[in-house]
Amino acid sequence: MVGFVIATHGKLASGFLDAVKLIIGEQENIGEIGLFEGNDVSEFGLKLEKLIRQEDEGDGVIVFTDLFAASPYNQAALCASRIKNVKIQLITGVNLPMIIEAINARMMGQNIEQITNAAFETAKVGIKNFWDELNAHTSQTKH
Repeated sequence: MVGFVIATHGKLASGFLDAVKLIIGEQENIGEIGLFEGNDVSEFGLKLEKLIRQEDEGDGVIVFTDLFAASPYNQAALCASRIKNVKIQLITGVNLPMIIEAINARMMGQNIEQITNAAFETAKVGIKNFWDELNAHTSQTKH
């Protein structure tokens, strides 16, 4: 089973997991870690590495981070370069639809690359502007 780790600033990662539990129930092999004010970034990286290793069952781990080139992302990238025996995918810009899609793809038996691609695509198409969607729907119903 592909493992997941959500690494963000503050309580965002735990909030994502709380929402996942509410929507689709308790899930296995999903860890979360938050970087808080005053935390040592290097120590955060060591904890993240331990969590990645913990969530790996041999099929790899996808690490979801909140901001590109910010500390959780940078530490995840360092972990990916240090951990040679675990296949790691790193995605930034994490959102809830992305995580739910990754869980669904994993439940369907997809591999780490397929899950990563599905999560990435869902994240992109899940961003909508209400007015654009309303206008598109209204113009379709007129024809």
